[in-house]
Amino acid sequence: MKNRKALALIAILALVAAACGGSDDAAEEVVEEVTEAVEEVIEEVEEVIEEVSSDPLVLASLMPLSGDLASLGPGIALGAALAVEQINAAGGINGQPVVLIEGDSGCDGAVALTSLNDVIAQGAQGVMGAACSGTSLAILDTAIAAEVVMVSPSNTSPQFTKIDKKGFYARTAPSDLLQGDVLASLLVEDGVQTVSIISRADSYGRGLAEATAAAFEAAGGTVKTIVYHATDATEFTSEVTAVGKGGADAIVGILFPETGCGVLQPAFEQGLLDTPWYMTDGVKDAGLASLCGLGTALDGFKGTAPGSAAGEAKDAFEAAYAGVSADGSPTFIFAPQAYDAVMLMAISAAANGVTGPEIASGLVAASSGGEKCIGVACIALAADGVDVDYVGASGEIELNAVGDPTAATYDIWTTEGDTNPVLKSVDFGS
Repeated sequence: MKNRKALALIAILALVAAACGGSDDAAEEVVEEVTEAVEEVIEEVEEVIEEVSSDPLVLASLMPLSGDLASLGPGIALGAALAVEQINAAGGINGQPVVLIEGDSGCDGAVALTSLNDVIAQGAQGVMGAACSGTSLAILDTAIAAEVVMVSPSNTSPQFTKIDKKGFYARTAPSDLLQGDVLASLLVEDGVQTVSIISRADSYGRGLAEATAAAFEAAGGTVKTIVYHATDATEFTSEVTAVGKGGADAIVGILFPETGCGVLQPAFEQGLLDTPWYMTDGVKDAGLASLCGLGTALDGFKGTAPGSAAGEAKDAFEAAYAGVSADGSPTFIFAPQAYDAVMLMAISAAANGVTGPEIASGLVAASSGGEKCIGVACIALAADGVDVDYVGASGEIELNAVGDPTAATYDIWTTEGDTNPVLKSVDFGS
């Protein structure tokens, strides 16, 4: 850049010298050329000044590094860190590296609120998180009041669709109204006629339990009972006994890892693991067999979880994620959605500015309606003023006016020891 400025200035001086010794017409022509050259230099200098003086994009990752989802938090957060690494390798936003602050949300509103206030004090304008629906609900008002954007990769509670987020919240995982349909369809497909459900008594658990029960009954099935357990419980024997009554064809467990072990261990002792269980996204990739000390007792059980649509974006993400994950795994539950959450905020920042309100203003536009692109290519286009349609690692996404994705893919998975291989995927378009 400096060499270009020097050459331009030398050219200007040469033109001025030539004008001094030429005709009036020649002088006028040279003056016009000089003026154009000066304007070009000024424009380039202003661009450099703007890049240097712009504030950096500061984002935070609020994932559970402690508590009931601590076994999943780091793997999800790695998806966000990968996005920032790629963005910075491509030149960052406004010519400056994106700053990523990592915080612990636990699966606890109080822990998350402390972390949120801390990252806001450090200048965060956008937050990837929180993971637990109840946790995000607990801190959302604080984020909105501070005009900080939250984009969660894993909030699936239907509650978020109904509440007013003032434009400062979006999610890259779909509502559990859809997962309830997917799970119910799987049960019917497997010939299950009666189910009992045991679930967490929080916004995630209640929302998914009710959605599953409604969809299953609409398909002709019978729900014998729904048993809820307290999220802070340490003893689950009575709840397990209750869900086992009635001899249902299958049991649906809407659980989180640590408390889920508290459910599954007495279920094993009571012989209830002889009945097929169907799980959900809350325990996928958690390594339940070792975590709960159950060996092969869970093998063959199935589950549902938001996944990723096949395509170039998924392939690119998985190749990159395999390069940074400790075990070389190409993906992890909600990691693609975490990557997408950061990318959407960065695309909007490149197009609109790095403050919370500016990021919020462009999230929906970044996800749909423009030139399709993947990864950091979208950021370069957005910075040049192109209207982009980000195709995410998890799929098309296509956010609606309330920040919900209207396109989604669900994985049907099974259990083999500590692994949860995907049996098939189901796509839902916008």
